Amino acid sequence: MATKAARRRRFLILLALGLAYAAYQALSAFHARYVFTVNHTASLSHWAFIVDRRATPERGDLIYFAPPDNPYYADTGFVKIIAGVAGDEVRREERTYFVNDVEIGAAKPRSQKGDPLEPGPVGVIPANTYFVFTPHKDSYDSRYKQIGWIGRDRIIGVARPVL
Repeated sequence: MATKAARRRRFLILLALGLAYAAYQALSAFHARYVFTVNHTASLSHWAFIVDRRATPERGDLIYFAPPDNPYYADTGFVKIIAGVAGDEVRREERTYFVNDVEIGAAKPRSQKGDPLEPGPVGVIPANTYFVFTPHKDSYDSRYKQIGWIGRDRIIGVARPVL
């Protein structure tokens, strides 16, 4: 027959294992829905974000997405603002972009490295795609051909700033 001390020790071990399992389950559930990311440039006023994978992106939201292949940022996600949604009209006057006649900003002719930058798409935004930007002068976003429209399939989630 086990001593009182041995029973207490077994109880505490089982309790610790139960609590560890509950914490693991909670963390797994959290990670299934949320991810933490960092914005690696000065394009936004915040640099740390919690991303909700299940939130539906809407105009004005910050989104975290996998950008198309581009010569400047490999293997990193982007956080940008949704300026235009499917059905909105994007137009360009010289290098200045407008979404539904609201000025978004100008596209630079050259990158910070001096490479030529081609202007991005104009016209009616197709279904399941978005026009994204940030107001920073060096933002690399939908104003440039290499980024262009962002398909819904590239969006990881809606980003909420934490820092």
